[in-house]
Amino acid sequence: MGKTKVEIDKIINQIIKGNKEFVNSHENNFFEEFQNHQSPFITMVSCSDSRVQPNVILPEATNKIFMVENVGNQILSSEGSVDYGIFHLKTPILLILGHSDCGAIKAFMNGYSNERDSIKHELEYLEKADLKLADSSENDNVVYNVLKNIDYQVDVALSKYADLIRNNELTVIGAYNDFKNDISSELGDIVFVNINGEKDSDKIKQMSIFDNTSIVAKEKFIKRRAEYSLV
Repeated sequence: MGKTKVEIDKIINQIIKGNKEFVNSHENNFFEEFQNHQSPFITMVSCSDSRVQPNVILPEATNKIFMVENVGNQILSSEGSVDYGIFHLKTPILLILGHSDCGAIKAFMNGYSNERDSIKHELEYLEKADLKLADSSENDNVVYNVLKNIDYQVDVALSKYADLIRNNELTVIGAYNDFKNDISSELGDIVFVNINGEKDSDKIKQMSIFDNTSIVAKEKFIKRRAEYSLV
């Protein structure tokens, strides 16, 4: 059953209230800075899942994150949008953000032949990710495949943007938005799991991009991957 008129009215009022709070919390010069151009420094490919929002990365993401959202945080199903962020906006970071309990991954694992054609079309891009078809009720298997998909998306980026990466104009970061403590130490952590194809946490910690990151922060946000069993 769809939302009732009363429920929709409440949602509309939430939107109006939320926008008022946003506008009232920013001075005019905040908006004036980006009225005629955008200048983000991150192109973020994330899942459309409502639990994954740009504020898990930056509390104020306006004009900082160029957002590309789709089923399963994929590059190729939104290739033009990702290319725009990389080639036109020239963001120095491409962030692939997977997450706990990913519905796209679970749907792929269970088989998706009965989905609408439009959804099937997007899920079909995951065929080359070499995911394991296992029971999605087993959380470890979901985590394994989410990580596998992040790695695959990073590999796609390494191929597409090889020249930019080679010239140090682009860094590709694969990260896991963990709101179930799958691999992190605190609910909601963002865990860096793949940097330009490197997946070894010890080697990632030694990368120059983390030279100004504290040891404490490295230990918290760069984790050794757990080995997840498959049924």
